[in-house]
Amino acid sequence: MSELQMSLLGIGIVVVLLIYIFSLLQQHRYSQTFRKTFKQDHADILYTPSEQMPSPVADPVPATDIPAHTSAVPAPSPKISHVAAVESGCALLSDATDYLAEMHLQQPAGIEVLAALWSRRFDFGHAVYVCGLNVNGNVWEKIVAENTATYAAFKLALQLVNRSGAVSEAKLIQFKEMVNIVGTEVQAELILPDVKLAVARAAKLDEFCVSVDRIVGLNLLPEDRQHIPGAEVAKICEQHGMRLQADGAFHLLDKRGNSLCSLGNIDNTPFQYHTVQQRGVSGLTLLLDVPLTEQAVQHFDQMAELAHEIGNQLNATLVDDHRKILSPESIALIRKQVAAIESKMLAAHVAPGGAQARRLFS
Repeated sequence: MSELQMSLLGIGIVVVLLIYIFSLLQQHRYSQTFRKTFKQDHADILYTPSEQMPSPVADPVPATDIPAHTSAVPAPSPKISHVAAVESGCALLSDATDYLAEMHLQQPAGIEVLAALWSRRFDFGHAVYVCGLNVNGNVWEKIVAENTATYAAFKLALQLVNRSGAVSEAKLIQFKEMVNIVGTEVQAELILPDVKLAVARAAKLDEFCVSVDRIVGLNLLPEDRQHIPGAEVAKICEQHGMRLQADGAFHLLDKRGNSLCSLGNIDNTPFQYHTVQQRGVSGLTLLLDVPLTEQAVQHFDQMAELAHEIGNQLNATLVDDHRKILSPESIALIRKQVAAIESKMLAAHVAPGGAQARRLFS
């Protein structure tokens, strides 16, 4: 290599080094400027740590129904935790309303140990409930198919009564045998109540439910025409905040989506979304399901007032099931019957419209 080539090579190396050093200096200078410009002393509006987030304002929670054999519990604080809400669901289960078996495991396990029972939970004619004692927090929680937690024990309940009647002794025996099989397979300690006693409790509970299971109705018949246009019915229902539901009736709903009263066709033919505007009806019926309505007397008064308002709008007369005009005295008599049912249910610690009532009258 000649002297000239060596000189050119040296100059090239020096130039490359100078460019590299200059780029490092520039990068450092821009980096300092970037940090200074975008330094954040405020919280990111798209990310707020949990301790800085405002507490949600909970909707008022109705008093939980308390089974007759339990003692009253302190009222919950306004801020209800998820765990407390889950526990309250399991707290509805009791020997008074369910055949309640318990399974205590030798080693904590997931819900896979209940696979045999889970696959047959619709075979017993009445609702089956499963709660587990979660080892993380030692709390009872309602179990669904997607649960992945680990449990130390299970409560397995077959509801004794619903609106179709009391559970049969045969179904109770089948349920007890299934729980026994599942528990034996995992060598769990089992508590299996006596079926005969459960049958007796079911009969007594069913007798009570039948005695209070009432749906009261107020009918409206047009005075100057044979039919009321469906479009007119739909418009008036919308004005009063009533919405057409899947059962073919317009319902007035509370904040939780529970029906306070309904308005339907007097001949029980359901309204349908695609025909309600075209068809006509010979009359309308407002209904209140007493066991499933909170503060039943108050909402009966509301329904009676609503019936008068709709009657005035449609030029319709308020009549009973025999199509005789309902006088104020007749409405007062119906109200008295609703009040008697409400009192009887409250005395039995099954509040109308409460969680326990919604189970028993499902």
